[in-house]
Amino acid sequence: VIKRIMKFIPKSEYKKLYDFLFKSHLSYCISSWGGVTPYRLSKLFTIQKRCVRLLFGEKPTYDHAEYFSTCARTRTYTEHIAMKNYSLENTKPIFNEEKIMSIYNLYAQHTFIELFKILKEHQPISLSNLFQLSHRSTSRVIIICKTTNELTKHNFVHKSSIIWNTLIDKVLDKCSPSVSNIVIPGSSEYSDFSTPISVVKSRVKAILLENQNQKIPGRDIEWL
Repeated sequence: VIKRIMKFIPKSEYKKLYDFLFKSHLSYCISSWGGVTPYRLSKLFTIQKRCVRLLFGEKPTYDHAEYFSTCARTRTYTEHIAMKNYSLENTKPIFNEEKIMSIYNLYAQHTFIELFKILKEHQPISLSNLFQLSHRSTSRVIIICKTTNELTKHNFVHKSSIIWNTLIDKVLDKCSPSVSNIVIPGSSEYSDFSTPISVVKSRVKAILLENQNQKIPGRDIEWL
């Protein structure tokens, strides 16, 4: 659908086109099914990269009509005899420039926000009772139960607890000690579950985009 209608839409609206027709489907209930093995998730990441190249890439891909232009009249002699470059464009700079999160970060964002809502509202109570916060008054981490079953490691409770413990100290502010050197939980503005959901969403997105922008040696091939 995107391939057929994009030529009728100005490039300034491509980001909205991506959000409405692709991201909305990709992120639907992702906190429930996104905990699958990386091998299965990588197939969806390949489709996401293909969509990003189609909308925002600088080099034509096999999704563009001009990529298969074979009419000799439209090409110079040099282009006619030159070997065709079939290498894929690296999508990591495109993701970072357009501030698009990969499917892995989309899963982390939605899962963290869903868990924050559960712990904040204690609803649904049947799901809220499955999470146990640390007994330390100044700690906000979740106690992760040991699992021996490999299948259990991919469920919502286990995966969301790991994501929570990784991001929570970066999302919420730390409480400063008082004059008597006592740390009072909730003394800072955004340090507990009273933090608005909108603030949590913006902070989580900023953190994940910053991590995505970092260069990791040997990992560039994932973005091809």
